[in-house]
Amino acid sequence: MKKILAVGFGGMAGSLLRAAVFQFVGAGMGLWLVNIVGSFFIGIAAARLVTRSAETRLFVSTGLIGSFTSFSAFSADWFRLLDSSLLAGLIYACGMTAASIAAAAFGLLAGRKGAVE
Repeated sequence: MKKILAVGFGGMAGSLLRAAVFQFVGAGMGLWLVNIVGSFFIGIAAARLVTRSAETRLFVSTGLIGSFTSFSAFSADWFRLLDSSLLAGLIYACGMTAASIAAAAFGLLAGRKGAVE
């Protein structure tokens, strides 16, 4: 039960943070921001939370960061772009994916560097 509550409370916080970003930045740029920033922080979490409790890891990774980022909104935007232009859709999908993977890798490196010092 603790694990489910950890995910639920983290999810509530993450989705509220995402909504705030969308409110202040706008949905288009906000989606890029939450996915790239979220990917960076998931990398840090992967490096830094290894020794923490399962509840802490679930709260941060699955709940907070998982709900802060938005794959479903990314998919919806991608399909909308594909309807208007195959090339634009492919550039969007490849760009978002590459940026998110790079951010996660940098987060992992930053998390590992911080754990050593």
